[in-house]
Amino acid sequence: MRERVRVYLVRHGKAEREAAGGDAARHLTPEGRALFFALAGALAGRLDLSRVVTSPFSRARQTAEILAAATGARIVENPDLVPGHLTARDLLAFARSQGAGVALVGHNPEMADAVALAAGHGQKVQPGAVAAVDFAEDGAELAWIEAPEKE
Repeated sequence: MRERVRVYLVRHGKAEREAAGGDAARHLTPEGRALFFALAGALAGRLDLSRVVTSPFSRARQTAEILAAATGARIVENPDLVPGHLTARDLLAFARSQGAGVALVGHNPEMADAVALAAGHGQKVQPGAVAAVDFAEDGAELAWIEAPEKE
């Protein structure tokens, strides 16, 4: 039996359209914060996280902080997760290299492209979505994806 390594790919929650400090300074909206808080709380029991690796951009960092608070995981920033830095294949390889129990918090289109590659077909990855990706010797496979629900 092949050993499975599960990593979570997380798209940051719903963010402001603009910020005075530019794209990197965009924060989560109050709605985005509330929706992701609810999702993180609902998923916390299913996620065995030790670490949340996040883009240093504000909206991703805020999403990572909510996830870490819900799961007790520690946060590590990594500039490789900023928008436009990694291809979908590179992102999956990076995820695999992090080992089990890690969530990566980043941005679209990279997150959606990586999830689609693992799923084997196009996959919508809305703001705040959490995707469980299983890695084995023969590649990556999407196990499930959950997204925040509007009240």
